[in-house]
Amino acid sequence: MSPYRLAIIGYGGFGQFLHHAWQGIPELELVAVSGRRKSPRIPVDVAYYSDWRKLLETERLDIVAIATPPATHVEIACAALERGIHVLIEKPLATTLQDARRIAEAAERTGVRATVDLMMRYNPILSGLREVTREGLLGKLFRVDVENYAAGDSLPPEHWFWNWDLSGGILVEHGVHFFDLVHFLSGKIGVKKVSGALGRTEGRVDRMAAQVLHEGGLIATHFHAFTRPGFFEETRIVLVYDLAAVELSGWIPMEGRIQALVTAESLERLRALLPGFHVEEEVPVEALRDVSRPEGWGDEWPLPPAPGRRVFSGGREYEVDVLVRGSFSLPGTKAEIYAGCLRALMEDFLRYIEDPSYVMRVTLDDGVECLRVALDATRDALRG
Repeated sequence: MSPYRLAIIGYGGFGQFLHHAWQGIPELELVAVSGRRKSPRIPVDVAYYSDWRKLLETERLDIVAIATPPATHVEIACAALERGIHVLIEKPLATTLQDARRIAEAAERTGVRATVDLMMRYNPILSGLREVTREGLLGKLFRVDVENYAAGDSLPPEHWFWNWDLSGGILVEHGVHFFDLVHFLSGKIGVKKVSGALGRTEGRVDRMAAQVLHEGGLIATHFHAFTRPGFFEETRIVLVYDLAAVELSGWIPMEGRIQALVTAESLERLRALLPGFHVEEEVPVEALRDVSRPEGWGDEWPLPPAPGRRVFSGGREYEVDVLVRGSFSLPGTKAEIYAGCLRALMEDFLRYIEDPSYVMRVTLDDGVECLRVALDATRDALRG
């Protein structure tokens, strides 16, 4: 079978990284790109267009990847879908729910495939933690905290990122990844309430926060700052379960640490699900002491262990064997892991194109739902 003919619209830094990530997929052939300027990195056998409309009119295409500023996604996606061209859209899906629904409606009406680049769903660490959550290995997930410190000075004042008409703002352009991460890990539980806050530097909104109350009591907080030099870039994601605390490092998580109460069976399952899992310490539950109260508090200190292997957390009773402290990690560099996630996304999309009954790991509905949370938090922040 001939390779799928691909065009990338928006061949800037990220569009070029998409090309880099997908070069090793034999079912895919890049035939054309579009961008504001003709990059010297465009291969000689790939056509360049300054106007994406001319590209769609001229080239015979199977797939278009859209990597332009978010507000432009809806026009390009709908134009491609109407021509029978499958589309993979960089997050966010759009900057308004109306535009996101327009894309979804066009895909449904034409029967052409479309998805959104929420590529963190293809990170092996997050895939493993999704199974950990789904199987209840660590009890119930009841808290997620995201802190993201990104480089802001590398983006000049005229960059489209700072223009909310084009980007939608920090929580829309950037935060959707992390709102979707919570949806992915928790299994699409609904959202009950959203609030937001923002901070400005010299009139520019460069810090935003959101708190999201999910169905079932899960509370997630998100903080994103684009204020610091690139060498200070840091992301921490903390997941708190009834029986564990997990801390992930990197906006594309590459490693993490865990402290958990486990049984022998659940420990083996963690070894199977978390890449590079390594136990650094094991303490039998019988040897643990409750240190939540200071010395001199009441008649007895420290408190004696609970009888047997029973512990109570979140109003639920669990049986456990040991407290483990350990770590896990992915091999490779950030660029390699990022490219691997993008490659897995495209391979999943190709399967979706070939099999009408197949359900992708990420869907347009997922793109709509995380955009909804981002917009609700942004509106609340602006009211404040």
